[in-house]
Amino acid sequence: MKYIKVALNLPLNQLFYYKVPPELMDRIKIGKRVIVPFKRKNLTGFVIEETKRGKPGKRLKEIIKVDDFPFLDTNLLRLGEWISDYYFCSLGQTLHFMLPIQSSLKIGKEEKIKISDSFAFFNKTQYNEAISLVEEGNFLFRPKNNEEKISFYLLLIEKIVEEKGKNVILIIPEISYIPFLKKVIRYYFPQEIAIFHSRLSLKEKYNQWLKMREGKVNLAIGTRSLIFAPFPQIGLVIIEEEENTSYKQIEAPRYHVREVAIKRREIERFPLILTTQSPSLESWYNVKKGNYKLIELSQNSRRFLVEIVDLREEKTKILSSSLEEGIKESLNKNKLMLLFINKRGFANFILCRECGGVIRCPNCNIGLTFHLGDDLVCHYCNYRTRVPRICPFCKGRELRRVGAGTQRVEREIRKKFQTARIKRVDKDAINSSSAYKKLLQDLEDKKIDILVGTQLVIKEEILKRIDLVGIVLVDTLLNLPDFRATERLFQLLTRIKGHIKERGKIIIQTYNPSHYALKAFKEGKDEDFYNEEMRIRKELDYPPYLHWIRILLEGKIKNEVEEAGKMIEEKLKKESLRFLGPSSCPFSKIRGKYRYHLILRDEDLSWIKKILDEKLKPLFTHFKGIRTTVDVEPLRTM
Repeated sequence: MKYIKVALNLPLNQLFYYKVPPELMDRIKIGKRVIVPFKRKNLTGFVIEETKRGKPGKRLKEIIKVDDFPFLDTNLLRLGEWISDYYFCSLGQTLHFMLPIQSSLKIGKEEKIKISDSFAFFNKTQYNEAISLVEEGNFLFRPKNNEEKISFYLLLIEKIVEEKGKNVILIIPEISYIPFLKKVIRYYFPQEIAIFHSRLSLKEKYNQWLKMREGKVNLAIGTRSLIFAPFPQIGLVIIEEEENTSYKQIEAPRYHVREVAIKRREIERFPLILTTQSPSLESWYNVKKGNYKLIELSQNSRRFLVEIVDLREEKTKILSSSLEEGIKESLNKNKLMLLFINKRGFANFILCRECGGVIRCPNCNIGLTFHLGDDLVCHYCNYRTRVPRICPFCKGRELRRVGAGTQRVEREIRKKFQTARIKRVDKDAINSSSAYKKLLQDLEDKKIDILVGTQLVIKEEILKRIDLVGIVLVDTLLNLPDFRATERLFQLLTRIKGHIKERGKIIIQTYNPSHYALKAFKEGKDEDFYNEEMRIRKELDYPPYLHWIRILLEGKIKNEVEEAGKMIEEKLKKESLRFLGPSSCPFSKIRGKYRYHLILRDEDLSWIKKILDEKLKPLFTHFKGIRTTVDVEPLRTM
């Protein structure tokens, strides 16, 4: 009799024994999917181990069916085991995530992309030295512009696919990046390219997965989960915009694609290229430690102007005199400009000037954003209500709108520049793919003079048309309750700088003009910013100097969530491990659930996980009505 150990898609860190009936014995392989009975259900699992003996003292059930889906090879199984251990997720959940079995939306029609003649520009001699360096290892590539980046990619693909006959994986942070990259690569290498992302149907995912596994394609472009591509012989992995926060999975397994790629490179021995214009602090740290090799092809940076405006000296807080003059000049020269503000709506919140109370969402305890039409909206759970006539706390009548959102900026601009053609770009105005396509077409047809937008406009296909960018209030990004806020602001500004037109201008309005991030950005001294930020991180014991694991507790009854946090705290006090909390999250209530968290931190990640597994995990089972989430190396702590 043959027995197997099976990993099921359950949040249980254990394997389950099953008997294999004689008629299925020849079809069993490590990594194969099987259908098995579990309690009153039939579940899909992965064969992890074959054994001649079953679990002692147990009457084992037989497997029902061996799935025809191709099995995971040894390398992907090893990768899955590492992810399960590193990110504190069951092996069954991890392996199920690695295969294209999640249902989703259907992909739309392919966009028509123009390939500019400028992409016949590169010559091999310029890049030969850098190309020759790209052998096995981790590389941080900092291109000065898009042309330099694409040229390098094309020559690398030529070397890996055409000369070595190996496979290339190109991972991008957003689906919108795919059409252009696919088109420009096929322009030079007219062959089929596998496309893999969350909006493919189940059937499309499966077909693309099979093409990669069977070697019918040599190159794949896709989002985060493409790192699990089943290529037989990977020769290169490229991760575009390695600093992008979308590379961290929100649900289990909560992996970061960069770290998984590094581990897969260790297993399969290929070069890994991390591309960025503004590296994450983790990658900068690894360059300094010698773990990554830095690739910079040229020293010529793009020329642009930066002006920092001190709002403390301005009469008008939305449009400074400098920004207003810049708008006038752009309009006179028929140049496109962007006003960026990181908040949609009209005002950030409604404040009572008599008692200081803020009108908050009853589900999320977050200040409701005022929208034109007297609506108050929660941008987390979409709760809506009308603006009250009197304060619900003190019955006062001095209710004031505080802060500015895209609607307010748009209205101010329309008042001052009545003939300008203005377009607001936020989730309220651009809420579908057709609306976004219409925006791009209007930009192509030069039907817009001024864009007023949020993060939605920070895309190359929009920024490359813009001569002037006005950051209405940079402090809203600088002062977020997150230790990575300054790093993300610097990356945002660098991305804007890298994509706007040559000799463009950026006007930054702020109440803190001497901030080290703004000073370094204006002077073009990236090294100054990273050195100062790293100094602060080291002083405060923040990543990348220490490993962090966040424990998030969520529940409907506040006292129960607080008590769960105290129980964890009492356990941790008995261990030699540093930790922060328990404390209420910056956003303490979302969608009706109270939120508390703790941060475990140490130089030795294995030590944190040992305490987590042996001391804290048994405790979690006693928490009733409370969701406990463990996030290893969290990118978000709000």
